[in-house]
Amino acid sequence: MIKYDKLNFKFGILHIKMGEKMMKDKVYLIKNALFTFIGHINIANYRNPSPKKKKILKLFSFFLLSFFLFLITDLLFPLPATKTYSQIIRAEDNSLLCAYLTPDDKWRLKTSLKEIHPDMLKAIINKEDSWFYWHYGINPIAVFRAFFQNVGSAKRVSGASTITMQLARMSSPASRTYATKFKEMFRAVQYEWHYSKTEILEMYLSYLPYGGNIEGVHSASYLYFNRSPEKLSLSQAILLAVIPNRPNSLRLDKNNEEPLQMRNKWIQKFKEKKVFSDKILAAALEEPIPFARFEISPQTPQLCNLLHTKEKADEVKTTLNIKTQNVVQNLLKNHVERVKGFGITNGAVLVIDNQTHSVVAYCGSADFGDEANKGQVNGITALRSPGSALKPIIYALGFDKGIVTPMMKLPDVPSNFSGYQPDNFDMKFRGMVTVHTALAYSLNLPPVWLLREVGYNDFLDILEKAEFSDIKKRRDKLGYSVALGGCGVTLEEMTRFYSTFANGGKMYPVSYVKQEKENSLLPFFNPKNAEKAKNLFSPAATYLIGNILADLERPDLPQSYVMDSKIPKIAWKTGTSYGKRDAWSMGFSPKYTVGIWMGNMNGEGAPELTGATVSVPLLIDIFNSIDYNPDKKWFAKPDEILQRKVCAETGMLPNGEQCPHIINDYYIKNVSPLNTCNLYQAFYVSENEDIQFCPVCLPQSAWKQQFYAVFPPEVSLWMKSNHVGYSNLPPHNPKCTAHHSGEGATIISPAANTEYYLEKGQEQQILLQAAAGADVNKLHWYINGQFYKTVNAGDAIFYAPNAGDLQITCVDDKGKKSQVKVKVRFY
Repeated sequence: MIKYDKLNFKFGILHIKMGEKMMKDKVYLIKNALFTFIGHINIANYRNPSPKKKKILKLFSFFLLSFFLFLITDLLFPLPATKTYSQIIRAEDNSLLCAYLTPDDKWRLKTSLKEIHPDMLKAIINKEDSWFYWHYGINPIAVFRAFFQNVGSAKRVSGASTITMQLARMSSPASRTYATKFKEMFRAVQYEWHYSKTEILEMYLSYLPYGGNIEGVHSASYLYFNRSPEKLSLSQAILLAVIPNRPNSLRLDKNNEEPLQMRNKWIQKFKEKKVFSDKILAAALEEPIPFARFEISPQTPQLCNLLHTKEKADEVKTTLNIKTQNVVQNLLKNHVERVKGFGITNGAVLVIDNQTHSVVAYCGSADFGDEANKGQVNGITALRSPGSALKPIIYALGFDKGIVTPMMKLPDVPSNFSGYQPDNFDMKFRGMVTVHTALAYSLNLPPVWLLREVGYNDFLDILEKAEFSDIKKRRDKLGYSVALGGCGVTLEEMTRFYSTFANGGKMYPVSYVKQEKENSLLPFFNPKNAEKAKNLFSPAATYLIGNILADLERPDLPQSYVMDSKIPKIAWKTGTSYGKRDAWSMGFSPKYTVGIWMGNMNGEGAPELTGATVSVPLLIDIFNSIDYNPDKKWFAKPDEILQRKVCAETGMLPNGEQCPHIINDYYIKNVSPLNTCNLYQAFYVSENEDIQFCPVCLPQSAWKQQFYAVFPPEVSLWMKSNHVGYSNLPPHNPKCTAHHSGEGATIISPAANTEYYLEKGQEQQILLQAAAGADVNKLHWYINGQFYKTVNAGDAIFYAPNAGDLQITCVDDKGKKSQVKVKVRFY
């Protein structure tokens, strides 16, 4: 028998070790513990047990049988599912932003013991169940006392319900009978078996009825006292402890004396029991009761509604900084009030922390309650035209591809880009301008010129990579106009993208929900974001962009700020959509990226609606309020950014005496172009410089070599038309019989592969114009192979076409030609 006993004991120990690996399963652990206990019993002693051992064995068998019966019943009749809680959305400091009704239209905010004032907890436990932490769901003494008192008086004198039994009753309401009471007792034991005391108490506090559709201490605190549970006074805590006894008659949104009487009654009881000090209770007795019901007004309704549809958790903790949120929201609201007289009724602001990549302020509109101006629309997620706000992408690509540097020059002249003929905002042109000037002044022609060089598809690839969803969806339908706002973007997408310039060219996913990382100095930073970061540009390119956009010598700085010494150190870019429907201002500093949209939610334009006049003042006010520090450090210059001397006329490396004017320029080591300035080229001309010669027609004498500035044909045409002071190359020798190869004049109009619709009977004509090099004097036009007219280089003529396909050819006086094909239809 000894061997059997040892074997049984070892078998029990084996089960205990297995149980240690399954700590979450209470049934498994207790079964193993019992098995081990049995292993200690000498089986031989069971054959002839003593009377004392018989009693012990019977008692043990009874409890063992009862326990297994409970387990079986627990499996057959499981606890009801926990109630659905109202979703709570909080700021990063745990302050309440918004809450939502449950599907059964209840205000049932989940209550955590961490946010309950100790006095509230003390009052409820002392009033309802002072032995809560000592019993296992049922208080036997209270049960027997209540039974004899109620039977003796033939009516209900006292109750025996513990907090756990009350929780069982609130989970499955039923009429009060003895059968129901026994069911509650069983359920109470079940709750104690499945949940900890803390979990039971939290559910109990969350289910307590407070009249109407209010359930739980958390809900009642906000709806009756307009404050969180941890900020309740003792008087308010006692009120919330007594209301659940008669929730409908004691509810505080009914002005009556009963709540006051019940509160005072329990203050006296607590005084007698010495639960609280007399001094504190005396103060509570004097405190008036507010007979009212408050609303849980959302502080950031658009964000809360967005998260409510995406997040399913009972509580969502956002990254919003409530102080920053309130400052930005007030600035936006006040700014909109100031510009309403100009027909501008709304705006939206998004603020991103560049270090944690989290949203710290989210203002979807100026006033959510302004129904007349569609304040409920979320201006942060609405699709809008960005105007010029996408231009920095083209320049950053130009820097990274080694095509341009800040002081290199680009054309700002009338141009035709496959049928697209943009104008500048001020309807003026400036000839050749530096990249720095083109971006700082937000000129429209230079970025489209550069777009042809960096590659249209590469530009769209970056936009797709930056997660501009509508651009990705409509990519095949877009054209060069996308560079100037011919597409749809959201303020969320734009602000996230501009944070790339503040993060060395990396675009991080933006966090709205707080992601804690243990022992991290960045409390909201989700480490997975670093893995998901996308490299859009090099740190060097983003530094050059930020350096240009931080320049204060620019037209989009409002005059009222020109002499202001409190302009924050920021980089910013504006944008104004076609028809003046959208005004953008995107700014960034090392700490924050701020995106602003101003306009009307219904899409109506306004004459004064431009980024410079409407959005920039608000941008400066926001940065001055949340990030003003005159001594703050700017972005560190990357090691690969160096300086060099360049020709002031082209931005290229100087070419000896041909480049007398030298300036400094930044460049990217091993990336930026190393081209030598070739603006001035040598030509053979007559001694009086009225005729140009080529090597074929060069005479034996009476000629000289002279340097002339050579610009792209479109630039030469504009300079000639606007009498810009460069020496013009004289016409080529008319007696020359040589034929020259190479590209001919650039046909500006008509645009290649275009369909023209002309109205019948109106004698409408098509413009013919080409831009030729400075050495071209005459242009000859042909229509479908038939000679049409000869004109001076740069002159415009008109042609009245017939319906059908046209092949239009332009031949210069050196025999070089260019062609376009168009189609003409009449209606």
